[in-house]
Amino acid sequence: MRAGSCLLWLCLFGYALGAPAATTASIPADPLDSSRWRYIVAEHFRDARIVFDERVQVFAPGAGEDGRATPVFLRISGLEDVRHIRVLADAAAPGAVLDYFPGAAPAARDFRLGFGLRLAQATPLRAAVLTGDGVWHIGGRWIDAQGGGCAAPSMTASDAAEPGAGPGIEAQVWPRPEGYQRLKFRIRQPASDSESVPAIDRISVSDSAGEPRARLVPGKSLATTAVFTLDIAGREPLHIEVRDVRAQRYSKDVAPAARAASP
Repeated sequence: MRAGSCLLWLCLFGYALGAPAATTASIPADPLDSSRWRYIVAEHFRDARIVFDERVQVFAPGAGEDGRATPVFLRISGLEDVRHIRVLADAAAPGAVLDYFPGAAPAARDFRLGFGLRLAQATPLRAAVLTGDGVWHIGGRWIDAQGGGCAAPSMTASDAAEPGAGPGIEAQVWPRPEGYQRLKFRIRQPASDSESVPAIDRISVSDSAGEPRARLVPGKSLATTAVFTLDIAGREPLHIEVRDVRAQRYSKDVAPAARAASP
């Protein structure tokens, strides 16, 4: 009886060892050749269809000069019915760097999203775009960050802590082709329990009628000075609302400028 139990246990154990091989065999090879790629897939894209797509582009310095505020710019061209954009850095804190959700209107076919990222070491940086057919379209690149204890302090981070400057939002909007507009805004964050952890919990953008146009959920790896650039459907005035980790809210109304935004 004991021999039979051992045999059954060995069979089950062998099956368990073989199961991941069948699952991971369907994972496409990583163009960035990251050792963490399979872990990224298991955490964020389990059971989903994944394709690497040249229409999803990530722009960032090859070597970040300021580990506290590395500028990142995404361009998504020609993808229809975008439902969700998730930005991931393999070597950053667990979870997503940033999640973006379009509002009531679909994201522009030629869509841009910019933000700042805190990095302490070299890492692949990826943008994953979920379309309505359930497919994740992924693009990315390596960033060789100059982090560590000897990194120079961020000048933009010091700007965010101006004496007497409380939480608030500075914003501008410019018209874009095909009925879209480009929104750029900077958030003066409230103090948090740790200076290295952004205190923003959620950012919502709506139009003058209250219809949602965008929602952003920042992760722990965003730069302390939060500056965002994104394309928004419509040309009407916008309302930005920020909620911090203490559930406090602050907002800003902004109307489009007369001149168009540069490509």
